[in-house]
Amino acid sequence: MKKSSLTITNLLAGLNCISSLSVQAIDLRIDNVRLYQAEQSAFSQPSTLYIEDGKIIEITTSQANSKNADNIVDAHNNFALPGLIDLHVHLGASGSNYGKEFQYLPVASHFNSNLYFGITSIVDLFSFDSTLNEASQLIAKQTSPNLFYAGVLFTNPGGHGTQFGGSALEVTNFSAIDDLWQQHMARKPHLTKAVIETFGGHGASLTDKQLTEIGRRSKAAGLPYFVHVSSLVDGKRAIKAGATALAHGINIEAIDEEFIALMVKHKVAYIPTLAVTQNHSAEYKHQQVSSNKTLLATVPDKLQHCLFDKVAKPSKWQDIVWQKRQVSFQNIRILAQAGIIIGTGSDAGNPYTLHGSGLHNELQALSQSGLTNAQVINAATIDAAKIINAAELGQLKVGFQASFILLAQNPLNDISQLSNIQAVYKSGIKIDRKDLIAKNKKLIPQGAACNVETVIANKAKKTIDDFSGEIQWQAISDTMMGGQSTAKLAQQDNMLSIDTQLGKPGGFGAWAGMQVMFDTPIDASKFKGVKITYQGSKVPFGLSVYHSEVQDWDHFSATLQPSDTWTTVEIPFNQLQQFGFGSQKDWSAKSLAGLSLVWRTTPGQQLPSNKNTLQISNISYF
Repeated sequence: MKKSSLTITNLLAGLNCISSLSVQAIDLRIDNVRLYQAEQSAFSQPSTLYIEDGKIIEITTSQANSKNADNIVDAHNNFALPGLIDLHVHLGASGSNYGKEFQYLPVASHFNSNLYFGITSIVDLFSFDSTLNEASQLIAKQTSPNLFYAGVLFTNPGGHGTQFGGSALEVTNFSAIDDLWQQHMARKPHLTKAVIETFGGHGASLTDKQLTEIGRRSKAAGLPYFVHVSSLVDGKRAIKAGATALAHGINIEAIDEEFIALMVKHKVAYIPTLAVTQNHSAEYKHQQVSSNKTLLATVPDKLQHCLFDKVAKPSKWQDIVWQKRQVSFQNIRILAQAGIIIGTGSDAGNPYTLHGSGLHNELQALSQSGLTNAQVINAATIDAAKIINAAELGQLKVGFQASFILLAQNPLNDISQLSNIQAVYKSGIKIDRKDLIAKNKKLIPQGAACNVETVIANKAKKTIDDFSGEIQWQAISDTMMGGQSTAKLAQQDNMLSIDTQLGKPGGFGAWAGMQVMFDTPIDASKFKGVKITYQGSKVPFGLSVYHSEVQDWDHFSATLQPSDTWTTVEIPFNQLQQFGFGSQKDWSAKSLAGLSLVWRTTPGQQLPSNKNTLQISNISYF
């Protein structure tokens, strides 16, 4: 018995020793750090921060007796802010231009950029499963930003979101919501996103009843409900439907008393995404994005070349938003004064809005809008965390995640110091920022060469194609964006036949047809226009002449009418027009890139016939 008693005594002594050691074995102690205190809009006196298992477990003054830790860091009185939060990103896009110069980068690149710039939490508001799976695999094996996501989004049939392909949750009718909601929840989302967008009047958006039902289900599931809006009317609809946050602000019209009252009553957050609406214009006019080299540290050289060596003219709607940016600024100031929570979202992934740096562009724009430095900081930290119900983020307090940035200078005095980062910690782990730069610089974006040096155009021959030789044309359709339209070509007996069938319209409608791309630019300035001999089709179709300077899909086009008999039609160059929201160019026949014939529907449009056959015997200049 005595021997047994000693054994138990020794065992208890050993356990006490282990317990004592475990108390002392704090993972990380950071001395002499000034912590941001959101409630006071101020920084603390020099303090000591204790971190264990990625969380803050204790905070003391610098004068207090220090406890042992495995790692000890002297912050030299640096200013600590909670890790920044970007409430609106798209991991499937890189920030490049769309169209033929689109550049793809893997999710790892975007994670690296966000961490480098102190963004330790991001909210993906629309990415397909493949992208989110890629992100999940990275999170499992390396230090990564906290990822919150909506998965895909709820939209009207053919609405915004469907133009990118994949499977957006298209609400065809009210009864369809139940099945769509099950699909949504199967992705285990952190929030819900719905869209109110009509593409300038094309197609019908989700109804109030549909929006409200999605909002009701989100509330029941405890999910924040983000609604994409762009107009004052749609903003009010979203609030009444139960939105907890407006994704995008009201940019070109002044908000009114009703809107303000609704925002206050329903406690809706406002995420203006100024960066995505202003960056392209700001770069085109003032080189505002490219001139801040600090914010380009993680951007691969090819992507910088594609974006900045030759900046395309902004689209019409971007120019309008830029010209009226003081309206959006005023709206933000009014809402902030009314006590509305303002959150920071960049919409990173869109052209000229880069991952990581895009949020810093947003912070600068919010400052320009008139928010105080403290309001800007709160928008990116404590308030952003509240918007997504992230209880352990956004503050530097005991029990919160130990994700923060260290700054040498006080950002309350100079908001630009937010990008002058000395160190980044994610869940108590110091990020090797130089390594992140090196990793991203090794990545080569996948995409065509950009800003190719102009080749002297060849003088055009009168005949473009008489279909006597090898077939030059290729079939094109909306399948490149996830559509279901088809086109088939057949050439025989000096004649080309094309059969098209249009599928369900997507966000930019449905289309199918054929195109020919010239090997080198063609100078057709000595001619007056294009002449085509054809028969067939049941509905009107479009002829487009590709202009070398048009980088998107807004080529110069005209509409041709169906014909039961062979007919020859002349289309003067001066009757060609650009349609859509892309960059507008001055017409010139000195550098043509190709031609196309396309059958198309706009969103929501139904044609008398979705199947068409056309025969062509000659296309030439006249």
